[in-house]
Amino acid sequence: MTRLLRAFTLVVALLSLLAIVACGDDGGEEPSPPAVGQGTPTAGETPPAAQVTPPPTIVPAAGPSIEMGIDPETTGNTASTLGTLEPCVRVDIPSPAFDGVSDHNIDLYVKGDIQAPVAYDASVIYDQTVVHVAAPGTDDLIKMPGATTLTSEVVPDSDGIFTAGVIYFAGGPGIAGDGVLVRLGLDIGGSGVVTFDLSPPPLSAYASVAGVHTVELASAQLAINQDCPQ
Repeated sequence: MTRLLRAFTLVVALLSLLAIVACGDDGGEEPSPPAVGQGTPTAGETPPAAQVTPPPTIVPAAGPSIEMGIDPETTGNTASTLGTLEPCVRVDIPSPAFDGVSDHNIDLYVKGDIQAPVAYDASVIYDQTVVHVAAPGTDDLIKMPGATTLTSEVVPDSDGIFTAGVIYFAGGPGIAGDGVLVRLGLDIGGSGVVTFDLSPPPLSAYASVAGVHTVELASAQLAINQDCPQ
């Protein structure tokens, strides 16, 4: 319920932000002059009834579909570039034990939109018996520096779901292009294959200056002290 409330809060804030932008983008047009026959009435004429024009309804534009997913190998990944996206990688950690320090980093990326982002929300699901999200190594502002961390959870996180969500109330937008939204530092406390999934919308959401996007999700695995599944 708490995470649903956080997602709802972000969506409401996002829609409000986009509505403000839309209202401010009226092109600075001057009012139209009265039509012929609707000018000031002459003596003896009855003035025409006042014409009231209803305000326009603001509907945020829908941006193109984007992919949001996990890359267990961060090589080549930045705010505006992506290296090879791996479905699974092996990492060897001698004597793994939870100590609050990041042993390996993975990336939560976005792909398919060239516009600059204004908000996102994402919930990463993981096996808390094998990994925790570590404070050193975790960064949720890579693509959106200076944004407000509206729904991001405090790290270290060890409950099996890590939620990150940020939005520009001022400043921005973020850095355009395919790239990293969140880098997660992992404190590894055991061996095995860990699958990282993303919660479905509205717990995973993304918006750019093009509008609110349809989100497609991609998971990945980290094989700790063993080979990836064939």
